[in-house]
Amino acid sequence: MTFLEHLDQSDEARMIQDTAARWAAGIAEDSVRASDGFSSDRWSAMAQMGWLGILAGDDQGGLGMGAGEAAILTAAMGSAKLPEPFIASAVVCAGALTRLPGAASEALLADIAGGEVIAAPAGFGLPCDNDAPCPIATVDGDALIVTGDVALCEAGPQTRVFLLRTGGDETRIVRLDRTTPGLAVVPYRSVDGRHLSRLVPTEVRVPAEAILGNGQTAEAGLAHARALAIAALCADAVGTMDRALDLTATYLNEREQFAQKLAGFQALRHLLADMMVETEFARSMADLAAFGADGLASPDELLDRARARVCRAAKVVGETSIQLHGGMGMTDEMAIGHYFRRLNFLQAMLGHEAGALRRRVQALATELARPKAADSEVTA
Repeated sequence: MTFLEHLDQSDEARMIQDTAARWAAGIAEDSVRASDGFSSDRWSAMAQMGWLGILAGDDQGGLGMGAGEAAILTAAMGSAKLPEPFIASAVVCAGALTRLPGAASEALLADIAGGEVIAAPAGFGLPCDNDAPCPIATVDGDALIVTGDVALCEAGPQTRVFLLRTGGDETRIVRLDRTTPGLAVVPYRSVDGRHLSRLVPTEVRVPAEAILGNGQTAEAGLAHARALAIAALCADAVGTMDRALDLTATYLNEREQFAQKLAGFQALRHLLADMMVETEFARSMADLAAFGADGLASPDELLDRARARVCRAAKVVGETSIQLHGGMGMTDEMAIGHYFRRLNFLQAMLGHEAGALRRRVQALATELARPKAADSEVTA
């Protein structure tokens, strides 16, 4: 599939986009704030519409679609600043499971798609540049003994299952239920109010049936999950920027100063135009990220470029929207402050512009070093 073919949406994708836009537009600001980070009604509605199984196959009760359709949903959720862990459970965890063969993976994927289980990735996917040391697994017969910690995991009280990346003699992905003996889940909140946790397994015993993937199989699942996470986060940021732009334009058209609307000042209109341009840049790069996650065998370079540009746009749009609202923009009563905080959180999950560029520089340095090593061998 080419990028232009990717942009030509199928009838199913257009239907999902229309449905998601209408559904998100009907969610009131007050109901989002009152839900305190999670609404079981909204989660049930997502399950009934099949969205939680957007990546799961027919055999698991899912829709069998890809990153492009998942991005449509996350953009709508960004526009309504929904705090539910859709990306964590239905995109990152489900995406990893689609690359992990076996009955245990298929059963968990079906539970996620049906809304019976909310899962969280631990040590991969969120944030997408998760280079921190992961818990270490040591072999104990057919089982594993896992010890370590994961500082950031998008998990709240409703999260029942963790997919944990472990290190040691090889990379593995294991399933940990929340009730597993020796597993401590320490809750805290993100800057935009969503539920996060620190995961601390201490001498946790993982039976053989809970080891979902190891070696190259696990690495493939982690790589696919990361690509899907970047595409979904970029689309979420675009949906959030769209709404921030709308709120700012409305504010400038309603607020008066010196007996005229703020929108009448040319300098403010130019700032609003800058926000619009940055949002469109981000939209194009989010489309590229979804294409890369679905259509490229090695999408890392494209994904790094996409997330770097989206992070830059998110920073400009977020900061400019607050500037144009003035001090009122940071009050809890004004919705724009909540969108600003969401954009800050999404940038952190994407690794910020600097993180994406650093990764590209490291990759280029490695690439440039290869011919020199080859030349030295020939000379010797």
